[in-house]
Amino acid sequence: MTRSTEKSVERAIGKKRVQLKVLRDEIEDLSDYLDVLEARARDTGKVRVSHDDVKKRYRVKSHNRNGRRIAA
Repeated sequence: MTRSTEKSVERAIGKKRVQLKVLRDEIEDLSDYLDVLEARARDTGKVRVSHDDVKKRYRVKSHNRNGRRIAA
Protein backbone atom coordinates (compact mmCIF):
# COMPACT_ATOMS: atom_id res chain seq x y z
CA MET A 1 0.00 0.00 0.00
CA THR A 2 1.07 3.50 -0.57
CA ARG A 3 1.63 5.88 2.30
CA SER A 4 -1.48 7.94 1.47
CA THR A 5 -3.65 4.82 1.40
CA GLU A 6 -2.30 3.75 4.78
CA LYS A 7 -3.09 7.17 6.25
CA SER A 8 -6.63 7.14 4.89
CA VAL A 9 -7.22 3.63 6.28
CA GLU A 10 -5.83 4.73 9.67
CA ARG A 11 -8.15 7.75 9.66
CA ALA A 12 -11.13 5.58 8.78
CA ILE A 13 -10.27 3.17 11.59
CA GLY A 14 -9.91 6.06 14.02
CA LYS A 15 -13.32 7.45 13.05
CA LYS A 16 -14.93 4.03 13.46
CA ARG A 17 -13.37 3.65 16.92
CA VAL A 18 -14.83 7.02 17.94
CA GLN A 19 -18.23 5.98 16.59
CA LEU A 20 -18.04 2.71 18.54
CA LYS A 21 -17.22 4.57 21.75
CA VAL A 22 -20.20 6.90 21.26
CA LEU A 23 -22.50 3.95 20.58
CA ARG A 24 -21.23 2.06 23.64
CA ASP A 25 -21.83 5.13 25.82
CA GLU A 26 -25.36 5.51 24.44
CA ILE A 27 -26.08 1.81 25.01
CA GLU A 28 -24.83 2.07 28.58
CA ASP A 29 -27.07 5.10 29.21
CA LEU A 30 -30.08 3.34 27.69
CA SER A 31 -29.37 0.25 29.77
CA ASP A 32 -29.27 2.36 32.94
CA TYR A 33 -32.53 4.03 31.96
CA LEU A 34 -34.13 0.63 31.34
CA ASP A 35 -32.99 -0.51 34.80
CA VAL A 36 -34.69 2.54 36.32
CA LEU A 37 -37.91 1.88 34.41
CA GLU A 38 -37.91 -1.77 35.48
CA ALA A 39 -37.35 -0.79 39.12
CA ARG A 40 -40.23 1.69 38.93
CA ALA A 41 -42.48 -0.96 37.42
CA ARG A 42 -41.61 -3.41 40.22
CA ASP A 43 -42.28 -0.74 42.86
CA THR A 44 -45.65 0.32 41.48
CA GLY A 45 -48.18 0.48 44.29
CA LYS A 46 -45.59 0.17 47.06
CA VAL A 47 -45.01 2.78 49.74
CA ARG A 48 -42.47 5.37 48.68
CA VAL A 49 -39.68 6.54 50.95
CA SER A 50 -38.34 10.07 50.64
CA HIS A 51 -34.68 10.79 49.93
CA ASP A 52 -34.26 12.38 53.37
CA ASP A 53 -35.75 9.33 55.11
CA VAL A 54 -33.31 7.03 53.32
CA LYS A 55 -30.39 9.24 54.35
CA LYS A 56 -31.55 9.18 57.97
CA ARG A 57 -32.13 5.43 57.94
CA TYR A 58 -28.64 4.66 56.63
CA ARG A 59 -26.93 7.59 58.39
CA VAL A 60 -25.62 9.08 55.17
CA LYS A 61 -23.99 12.45 55.49
CA SER A 62 -24.89 15.22 53.10
CA HIS A 63 -23.35 18.52 52.12
CA ASN A 64 -24.86 21.87 52.81
CA ARG A 65 -24.48 24.78 50.41
CA ASN A 66 -21.33 26.08 52.09
CA GLY A 67 -19.48 22.84 51.35
CA ARG A 68 -19.31 21.74 54.98
CA ARG A 69 -20.51 18.26 55.85
CA ILE A 70 -23.57 18.00 58.04
CA ALA A 71 -25.26 14.95 59.53
CA ALA A 72 -28.46 13.95 57.78
